[in-house]
Amino acid sequence: MKNNDDNFLLEQLKAGSVAAYEQLFKKYYKVLNLHAYYILKDDMEAEDQVQSLFIEIWDKQLFLQIRTSLKSYLYIAVKNRCLMALEKKKVNDKRLHRYVSTLDYKTDRNVVLEHESEKNMHAIINELPAQRQQAFNLVYLEKKKYKEAARIMHITTNSVKTHLKLAVKELRAGFMNFR
Repeated sequence: MKNNDDNFLLEQLKAGSVAAYEQLFKKYYKVLNLHAYYILKDDMEAEDQVQSLFIEIWDKQLFLQIRTSLKSYLYIAVKNRCLMALEKKKVNDKRLHRYVSTLDYKTDRNVVLEHESEKNMHAIINELPAQRQQAFNLVYLEKKKYKEAARIMHITTNSVKTHLKLAVKELRAGFMNFR
């Protein structure tokens, strides 16, 4: 019976039913969050992954591509998103570890150069647009979680991530000019 309900939901989604989308969300949101949490071990990131899946399902009409059962599609989609997020985190952690390991070998000259770089970094940060600057300060300098920064800024978590991505891109470009 449950599979028939999902088939009906999928047909309604393909017909453009917002009510079917809402029903899909209510039916699977919590269980998919739990599934994502078991993979990521981070409740905020799990919630972000599931939310972005549901947003893409509707915005990009991913439901039109579903050829398997709806439940299987959702579980596999969440699993794949979580595995990609873990891989991205692993790459970022490696980069951070390499960077931190280079800090162990600083000389006095490097300390002076670091101080100059820090002044340059603050100058570049101050040139960022206000929301990018605020997102960067909240997440990287004040160590706030994405969700907390989003609440403070009165924007969505994904908007915070977008501002951070653009801020980091501008900071990288700015640092390239100081080399």
